[in-house]
Amino acid sequence: MLIKTSRFGEIEIEENQIINFPSGLIGFSEDRRFVIREDEAASPFRWLQAVDNQALAFVMIEPHVSVSNYELELTKDNLRKLKAESIKDLSVYVLVTMAKNMEDVTVNLQGPLLFNLEKRLGLQFIIQDGKQSTRHPLFGDKIAGKSSASSAKSPAEEAPQAAISD
Repeated sequence: MLIKTSRFGEIEIEENQIINFPSGLIGFSEDRRFVIREDEAASPFRWLQAVDNQALAFVMIEPHVSVSNYELELTKDNLRKLKAESIKDLSVYVLVTMAKNMEDVTVNLQGPLLFNLEKRLGLQFIIQDGKQSTRHPLFGDKIAGKSSASSAKSPAEEAPQAAISD
């Protein structure tokens, strides 16, 4: 399938690459089909490109790149919506707001994106506890040196912590 995008021109995607967001994203509820675009040159950033809206694409990143102790409390309903049996079935990303200066780039830790890549489902999850920011500096505690002990951790050790509640 060939889709047109404003950023990447025409791109070829397979039907099995499309991730469905049954509820859409906050502010973009009409756009429900997306693909993840990876580019090694832009790593660790990835693009979430809308399939049906050529102008809509978001930059995203795994949260451990920005913070070393990112935690989510998911409900069984969240898992059910993603057809996931456990948290291990999910990938977590946060949206990035780009800026001219790298020190002004922020991430939305309050509204992470949860993906069940095997089932091709996505969900934007809102953290309601007020502890997370929608404009956390991209390199947050990593630049400030607050996570020097975690800098030696592997990516698996830095993965977001999650718990399930009813």
